[in-house]
Amino acid sequence: MNCRCMNMDAELTYRKDGRLYSAKVKLASDQRAFRLLSSPLAMEILRAAGERQLYARELAKTLRVSEQTVYYHVKRLIRASLLEVVGTNAIRGAVAKKVACTSDGLVILYKAPAVTESPGDLRLSPLASFFREFISDHTFNGYLVVGSPEPHGPFRAAARDGHYAAQLSFALGSFVMATHDFCVRLDTDVKAEKAYESNMILFGGPATNVLTADVNKHLPVRFDETNYWAGLMDDVGRRFNGETDAVVAKVPNPFSPSHSVVVLAGIRHVGTKSAIVALTKQHDEVLAGYSGQRSFARVVKGYDQDGDGKVDRVDVLARYP
Repeated sequence: MNCRCMNMDAELTYRKDGRLYSAKVKLASDQRAFRLLSSPLAMEILRAAGERQLYARELAKTLRVSEQTVYYHVKRLIRASLLEVVGTNAIRGAVAKKVACTSDGLVILYKAPAVTESPGDLRLSPLASFFREFISDHTFNGYLVVGSPEPHGPFRAAARDGHYAAQLSFALGSFVMATHDFCVRLDTDVKAEKAYESNMILFGGPATNVLTADVNKHLPVRFDETNYWAGLMDDVGRRFNGETDAVVAKVPNPFSPSHSVVVLAGIRHVGTKSAIVALTKQHDEVLAGYSGQRSFARVVKGYDQDGDGKVDRVDVLARYP
């Protein structure tokens, strides 16, 4: 049977339990795919070869069947491009072939797919769109930079808002996967290692996060350089100095303009919480008007709506643009 009906490569993206997953798959468009995989043994061979590269004799031993039976299915799966030969070994005049899966799975199409735009044009949620530059192949590309809890910087200030990064991480996890590397870093480490030429999400104001201090003058609305605790100010003279006032901003990274920096910072640590609430609970409202601008900011004020003494709601005080 000619099974060349399944040699089209594709990427499958799907959502499960609030997380976004991606798999490399083969596409099939006719009933021969059903017949090929109707054998439970063929499926078991694919699962085993998907875990690691194996010779036919190893597959036979693992699955407790004869080598002759395994060879029959392996030959068909190779012809269908679901398995590939990745190595050979001469044994007593014969050549043993090591095989591996060519994809993560098989998708069967029962109708012709519609033509869509490029992946960059697919509709994203407002939050995912805001962090578009931080997504590379469905994986987070950048650092979450929190202020050191130890006294540091010119004001010898200790950050108290680093734990808010965990709350944002839950929201990011709904559309992007974590990297294998540790992506949450202290500001002092990023500064010392000169790792700031990348996408960064900065948590906390310039007094407690030295990277926010470096970026501050590039923000559409910024902390008063003469006294960071005096509040936020913009180019037309408006000031915001409430304890729960905060800025949610996105600008080109001044250290590497091809990358982006997002600043989530309050005048006090409770203000930084306001910025986190803004993005995790009210991003539709707060990010309204965002359409990919390189420079963007919102000033928000946090409120205790349910009366438990904690910020759980924000109002937008100013928009740039």
